[in-house]
Amino acid sequence: MPVETVYTLEASNITISNGAQLSGLTQGDGSHLIGETITLDNNDWQTVDVFDSDGNFQDSSDTQSLSGAQVYDGVPYADGLRVEAEYTLLVEDSTGTQYTLVAFNINEVGVASFATVEGLAFVGGVGGFPPIGEPLTVISAQEGPSVPYTTLASPPCFTRGCMISTPKGTIAVEDICAGDLVDTLDSGPQKVRWVGRARLPRAALVKNPKFLPVLIKQDAIGAGQPSRDIYLSPQHRVLVTGWRAELLFGEAEILVPAAKLANDHSVIADEMSGDIEYFHIMFDHHEIVCSDGLWSESYLPGVAETGAIETERELEALFPELSKNDVKKVSARVCISDKRTAILNA
Repeated sequence: MPVETVYTLEASNITISNGAQLSGLTQGDGSHLIGETITLDNNDWQTVDVFDSDGNFQDSSDTQSLSGAQVYDGVPYADGLRVEAEYTLLVEDSTGTQYTLVAFNINEVGVASFATVEGLAFVGGVGGFPPIGEPLTVISAQEGPSVPYTTLASPPCFTRGCMISTPKGTIAVEDICAGDLVDTLDSGPQKVRWVGRARLPRAALVKNPKFLPVLIKQDAIGAGQPSRDIYLSPQHRVLVTGWRAELLFGEAEILVPAAKLANDHSVIADEMSGDIEYFHIMFDHHEIVCSDGLWSESYLPGVAETGAIETERELEALFPELSKNDVKKVSARVCISDKRTAILNA
């Protein structure tokens, strides 16, 4: 039976208005939270390994169970306990951007299966977590969800050690903080608004190789692009320019997932031996930044609608811009992920 890794935030890292709790106790439809606000206190995403046979995280499913004994929010849980997507919540931030939260429930012995909710998972694809520290108003609740694992939010995209270009020189992505200035291709130096990070243990990578980074070797995309070997998550989009982009897609510059540029020599899926740390940086707008000489996208949360395409069971996340005036969502460049991308880096 396949093992899925779900990225969640534990209940102790979540604040709900008026002292409300995620757990419904006497019901499991989430309706007790309508009208309340939910605030994610931090981005300390916790991974949970789940045995499942059908590719969907559901309510009341006998096919879903913990893969191995795990500690969650300080509480030990035995191998094989059933887990459920108890309910979903549609929430909205102050700009009108909406997100879907999934109530993560571990069935406890002697307690009604719907009575407790231990944390939240999130619909949003790669890097698609809601904003941290901002009250999210619960608009509606739905019981009995069935959410494809491929649509759940998963870690962001740079790996530890990627050197990001800034007005002060290159800085390792793990050392960049909110408020720092980073050079962008379109807008010059821009202030970082948020930094996301997640550690993937080696055991989780073995069970879920779709999260293994892609190795982009020195000069793989062009001279000095990158200036040394670097690693990116598979769906992190890289800027590709030149005649191939123009001929195939009618665009001088396009954004392409790193995994779509894979060949047998300069861009390859990598079998790293240890844990992986992924990082991403967010600005006010979707930007293109330079890491070790390679231009690639920044991250902007708040994907209210995903036009994403499933490939190898990993959602290729879109990173649209949604302004405070609620104008049409746009990305910094056209995003391409179809089969023609194989020709770009042959």
